[in-house]
Amino acid sequence: MTETSKTGIFAAVALALVSLAMVATRDRTVRSEAFNDQGQAFFPDFKDPLACTDLEVVEFDPSTATASRFQVKFKNNKWVVPSHYDYPADARDRLSKTAAALMDLTKDTIRSDSPDDQEAMGVIDPLDAKPSALKGRGKRITLRDASEKPLADFIIGEPIKDRSGQYYVRVPGQKRIYGVSLKAEPSTRFADWIETNLLKLEAAKIRKVEFDGYKVNLEQGYQKGEVLDVERKGSADPWTLVGGLPEKKQLDDEKLRALTTALADLKIVGVRTKPPGLTRDLKKADDKAITLSASTVASLQSKGFYMTRDNQLLSNQGDVRVFTDDGVVYTLRFGEVAVGVGDELTAGLPDDAAKKEASTDPAAKKDEKKPEGAADNRYLMVTVAFDPSLIPPPKDDDKSVPAVGELPDQVIAPDPAQAKADAEKAEREKADYEKKLADGKKRAQELTDRFAAWYYVTPGASFRSINLDRAALVVDPKPKPEGPAGGLPPGFPGGAGGRGLPPGFPGGAGLPPE
Repeated sequence: MTETSKTGIFAAVALALVSLAMVATRDRTVRSEAFNDQGQAFFPDFKDPLACTDLEVVEFDPSTATASRFQVKFKNNKWVVPSHYDYPADARDRLSKTAAALMDLTKDTIRSDSPDDQEAMGVIDPLDAKPSALKGRGKRITLRDASEKPLADFIIGEPIKDRSGQYYVRVPGQKRIYGVSLKAEPSTRFADWIETNLLKLEAAKIRKVEFDGYKVNLEQGYQKGEVLDVERKGSADPWTLVGGLPEKKQLDDEKLRALTTALADLKIVGVRTKPPGLTRDLKKADDKAITLSASTVASLQSKGFYMTRDNQLLSNQGDVRVFTDDGVVYTLRFGEVAVGVGDELTAGLPDDAAKKEASTDPAAKKDEKKPEGAADNRYLMVTVAFDPSLIPPPKDDDKSVPAVGELPDQVIAPDPAQAKADAEKAEREKADYEKKLADGKKRAQELTDRFAAWYYVTPGASFRSINLDRAALVVDPKPKPEGPAGGLPPGFPGGAGGRGLPPGFPGGAGLPPE
């Protein structure tokens, strides 16, 4: 073979190798570019936060090896919390802000493609039944639209060390794990999604509070208690005890201030749904006895409430009635202590435990142990009525009319302009009064509808501030601070150790001779 032939063969082989190398390199480049999605949006099609009508957060509890779900959903034209018996949620603004923050999530950095890293980075799907590991499960967040189509679905894992605000994140069903800056993380606290102010009551509107201190329970039956009423004419006026105070006694102003504050800021800790039909039965207007089912009776009694044969609803801690200047009358009935923490407190116990809770056996209740960290919250039922007598009618002008045959001391011809102004004023006052009546009735009905279906769980501290008796309300006057003996302090004009009033001062030393 000649040198020329050898050179040609080498050149051809070299060209082929270069071509293969270029193809291989280009193929790797294309594959690498396709595989490198760093900096891209997680959910590019999710562009409208208002499209989100369903938020679900799933967390895993290693102590029970179960996944818990918290959901906020637009259902039957209103926002509700399905995990809490479809309790109304104040969710639209919060959900849209949360959705807007999650909508912009980007794949900031690529952290791993190995399934072996999922446990350490905390991004195992909490709903995945395959992994046996109790640790390493993350928080799965899913946002859906009205058609149940997922808008976003991802798992938040552990925070990334030395990267403030960054977390490991994985999309369910995918291996890749990313480092992501999270601006917002949906809350799973029930209280963060509802209107927690139970009564929506302004302290300045309270005019009277009645404390009916009876007690009732299955062991001792009904025990009559004292009924105390405190009232005030206006929000700036002092409270008085109806019937008067004993000699050398006074009302405890601090307790009364704490009372009105607690009523205006009474918080919802948890909710329980009433048995179907209970609210309807309790609102019956006829005098016939209400026949309650065994399950309804058990539901009432398990929370400290009882129905008498004459349709009277009682509670084991008596009643507190609050009268307001807009005609709305609240009746607060405090029941049993509500034990539990977390979901057990806010939504109740699982079915098997709920049956135990519904037990009416006093001995069983004595044996119940309070969970660690549980507070002494109370069950509460609220009913509302409207009392028009609480809204004062317009005052009639008291113009005395002389007897027949007599003339007033001064006979003045009526002023037509003044008479017209008086008539117009009377019409305005009448219209204002009728509007207050209508507004009061409307508000009472709205509150009745709000409270109708629910037992509430409220803080024990609020119960103690609201459910007062004579011993808490009527106290001895506080002793007034006394000044030094001898009246005015020493050295003060006219005081002890001084020289009386200054010279020249009327009654003082050194008056000029007359």
